[in-house]
Amino acid sequence: MLRVWPIVCEFGIGAILCMIGIWCGLRGGYLNLKNADDRRLLLILVGGYFFLLGIICIFTFLSPNWANGGTL
Repeated sequence: MLRVWPIVCEFGIGAILCMIGIWCGLRGGYLNLKNADDRRLLLILVGGYFFLLGIICIFTFLSPNWANGGTL
């Protein structure tokens, strides 16, 4: 659990802040889901979030075994 809690805190709080930012952008009129550029921006934000989460999980859980000769 010592490896899990930093990820939960970092990405959990990051997800909450990202959702608040997206929600405020939609409510304030800054983001418009009818606009293709805005939809692409939201896709990049969400995709980047999950990409970074995946990279962090790989290096947190799998890379410690690489020093001992473990495989992916």
